[in-house]
Amino acid sequence: MTGMWWLTALWAVPMAGGAAVILLPAAARAFARWAALAVSLVVLVIALVLALRFDPSGARYQFVENHPWIPSFGTGYILGVDGVALVLVALTAVLVPLLIIAGWNDAGAQAKSTHAYFALILAVESMVLISLVSLDILLFYVFFEAMLIPMYLVIGVWGGPRRVYASIKFFLYTLLGSLLMLVSFIYLYFQAQGSFEILKFHMVPLSMTAQILLFVAFFF
Repeated sequence: MTGMWWLTALWAVPMAGGAAVILLPAAARAFARWAALAVSLVVLVIALVLALRFDPSGARYQFVENHPWIPSFGTGYILGVDGVALVLVALTAVLVPLLIIAGWNDAGAQAKSTHAYFALILAVESMVLISLVSLDILLFYVFFEAMLIPMYLVIGVWGGPRRVYASIKFFLYTLLGSLLMLVSFIYLYFQAQGSFEILKFHMVPLSMTAQILLFVAFFF
């Protein structure tokens, strides 16, 4: 089943919504909560449409979108969803509205920047969703790493008493694990004859030793 831009809409709507919320004029920031909730509900509707249109007996990856990005580098804007990813997409789409409601009245002591909190939550949702549906490992990696920025800010500004310590620790630990994962991606890139496409990774013959080492790198 072709994508018809459903998966692009899935991550682009919260990204655009987050940008709109952060740019709200001061007089309208009281409505930031409602705007963020509305955007998250639109994402939930898109996720429900995907779930209803997904054919369990059909192709493994559905709603596929495949567009050139950096062809000379073996990477493209490739999105698709299988049954496992669809469950995670639905879970994310359900949890974010609940998260926004949970932080409705206590998005931190800095009331003037409450709109920024909700904008960052939408940005995180957007990056989580595109990471879940990406079928190009470089595209996945870019957004997986970019996710650290809004998460770092959310923890560092609206976290608990040791929020600065927690945010730095979160960033460093996640970055270290990501570097090991990047090494694995580069190895698979060369094994796949210069391609970052995940489906081509599936066809690469790997020794058991290589599989174990790759698993360990991904695990960290």
